[in-house]
Amino acid sequence: MGMFESRRVAVRGPLSPGLRFALVGVVAAIGLAGCGSTTSSSASTSATPSVIASSTVIPSATPALSPTPAPPVSFVATGSMHAARSDATATLLKNGKVLIAGGNADHDLVSTVYASSELYDPATGKFTKTGSMTAARTDATASLLPDGRVLIVGGEGCSDPKHCTNVYAEDLENLVSAEIYDPATGKFVRTGSMVGSTPNAAAAVLMPDDRVLFVGQVAWGELYDAATGKFVRTGNVGNLGGSIIATLLPDGKVLVTGAYGAHLYDETSGKFTTISLSLPAGTPSATYKGQAVPRDAPYTATLLPDGRVLLFEGGYLATYDPATGACTDAGFISPGGEWIYPTATLLPDGTVLFEGGELKLGPDDESSGSTNAVVLYDPTSGHARMGSTQVARLDQTATLLPDGSVLIAGGEDKDGNVLASAELFKP
Repeated sequence: MGMFESRRVAVRGPLSPGLRFALVGVVAAIGLAGCGSTTSSSASTSATPSVIASSTVIPSATPALSPTPAPPVSFVATGSMHAARSDATATLLKNGKVLIAGGNADHDLVSTVYASSELYDPATGKFTKTGSMTAARTDATASLLPDGRVLIVGGEGCSDPKHCTNVYAEDLENLVSAEIYDPATGKFVRTGSMVGSTPNAAAAVLMPDDRVLFVGQVAWGELYDAATGKFVRTGNVGNLGGSIIATLLPDGKVLVTGAYGAHLYDETSGKFTTISLSLPAGTPSATYKGQAVPRDAPYTATLLPDGRVLLFEGGYLATYDPATGACTDAGFISPGGEWIYPTATLLPDGTVLFEGGELKLGPDDESSGSTNAVVLYDPTSGHARMGSTQVARLDQTATLLPDGSVLIAGGEDKDGNVLASAELFKP
């Protein structure tokens, strides 16, 4: 993920209850650096995140807990995968099952990248093996096509999956190939390859005309047409850097964000237009252990029911309104210091579930490793509920199920062990 790649360090151990619930009573409205705000400093030494006030900025909304505290967000165990996987893809199929494909298992300096896949059945709570991909892939994209098949594109790994066990990172390929999984047969078949050499950690989104837009870290976007099985180049987006996210907006345009800026893609013209997600200068910042929590590019972007996009970076929230082009601060929800790489899942009631990832806990870049932190955030009221997953996870998958539950699967624990376990959030 380029300059924003997660760093995994040796500091481990479970979060204390005080840290896990440190947010209670201190959630406050602030800005987002991914939206261009500035960073302030403070001499605060509290281990509880605090907010630096600004006399020139009035927060647009101040999240607050309900007068009667709601119970903490909780998770229950479900079946385990047949393989321990990190950085896999997860796709909800039209039959209600979840396809988990690829991923990796890191060990010391080498990786095993998987071509295998499996299906999770919410009715039984179990995973069963299904077909294997034609290439071993991690950090790939997965897109559900209108006909119910799944398009798997790019990633990093090996064209020959038989030679992707205990491979040094520098020997892995940036894959340009693509393949399609058919739930009717349980098999993957090759389809067209991308036109350019595209790095992993890219983003894909299904467009209104049923083509799939694929955006990598640099240069050209590409469109895949399932009717022809081919990729074609579209507009030049320049250098996006890491942390790429693509979000389809209600008007059919796509908001694309990366480490180096934000763009709107217009399917009609085939062009990317650079946009600003700026917040006012002086927007207050949060501090943790006397250090300002940094704001960078968004790690997640969630399309809300009202058409706005909720952006998350480092524990900060902001909303982008496509109708006005304005970006507005919406709060700080990290239970510790800088919170990176959580998942974000929009629930049927309009709330957003953030979970897992990594917490950076202090000025010396002290880290939790993976975290079990959970925040259930209501964009309408600004209320936030806290909780924890059963297992700390980084690079896991999160999939909304038909009954409103969320399947959390795989990832790495605090000690860097790759996980086969899975658990469910039940609203």
